[in-house]
Amino acid sequence: MIIGIRVESENVRTGEIRHCNSSYFTMVAKGENGEKVSVPGLILKNKTEICRFLNAAKSIEMKAVRGRSNCDFDAVNNSYKEDLKAYRVEFALDNP
Repeated sequence: MIIGIRVESENVRTGEIRHCNSSYFTMVAKGENGEKVSVPGLILKNKTEICRFLNAAKSIEMKAVRGRSNCDFDAVNNSYKEDLKAYRVEFALDNP
């Protein structure tokens, strides 16, 4: 189950509401013995819900494609350095 969270802040003086952060996380339903169990399917009721669900699904898909869902990447061939080039980071790996 993918859960989306939208965080908003409100200025108590003006009443202005601002979007601060959005994120998705995955939950797994478990039975009494700790095994994964199915849950009822989600009913998407409007375009916003469909859009949010697609964004979450695409995010999970991209993590799997890039091999970063569990930080599993090949540190030996250095291909990750090209992916991170735009972020102005340096690397000082103890164990590549």
